[in-house]
Amino acid sequence: MGDMTDVFNGVVNITGNLLDSDFVNRFTMAIFAVILVFGILNCVFGYRLLRFWMMIGGFFVGAGLALIVVHTMGMQEKSTMLIAALATGVVFAVIAFLIYKAGVFILAAGIGWALSIYFLHPTSSASFFACILIGVALGSMAVKYCREVLIVATSLIGGVMSGVSLAKLGNLEDIPYGLGMSVGFAVLGMLIQFAINKPVSDEEYAAQDEYNTQDQRMPQNPDMQGYRPQGENRTEYSEKMRNREKK
Repeated sequence: MGDMTDVFNGVVNITGNLLDSDFVNRFTMAIFAVILVFGILNCVFGYRLLRFWMMIGGFFVGAGLALIVVHTMGMQEKSTMLIAALATGVVFAVIAFLIYKAGVFILAAGIGWALSIYFLHPTSSASFFACILIGVALGSMAVKYCREVLIVATSLIGGVMSGVSLAKLGNLEDIPYGLGMSVGFAVLGMLIQFAINKPVSDEEYAAQDEYNTQDQRMPQNPDMQGYRPQGENRTEYSEKMRNREKK
């Protein structure tokens, strides 16, 4: 819990030399309040907001990788590092948004990377490389088991965000309070997400694809809409397709 708090406190301390301490304290609390809201949203709606999180995750993964590469190459100019991070982040965000499986991989890998760094605290090249491997492994699993992996991953990262920020807001940063709240948020988020995001079978996916295809073929003239009743929704169409296959 202390690492995330230290990062924000370090940023705030730089500003504290020029600003009133009371203002800085309120600003810090506002930041943690925003993190709390985003953490709860991630816990409960992480899977449903998949496209949004894929884009955000793609940007941060791309920016982080760019900073690592630039630093490894010995480039210390801040402007060069900033431009490389922004450009690579935007490219990864676009890829994550346009290519679904690539987005799933990047998002899950980024979450696995962030969580492994948070819990393992890598201090050497070997341990940092292990964190990257954990991220790649989680990303690969997410491509095959998208729903399950992403629900667990978004609940965990949302739980950490929510628990840490709520502990800070309530002056309960010390273990076990922050850790306990993080676990509680994560477990509750998983239960809610698994309840509201039911698995979709291959037959339903095929029916939805056919439904979308007929939407594209349907004439614009309302009098000529003979492909299916106007009031028929996707669920009814999926059921009709399954009944037709049984016959």
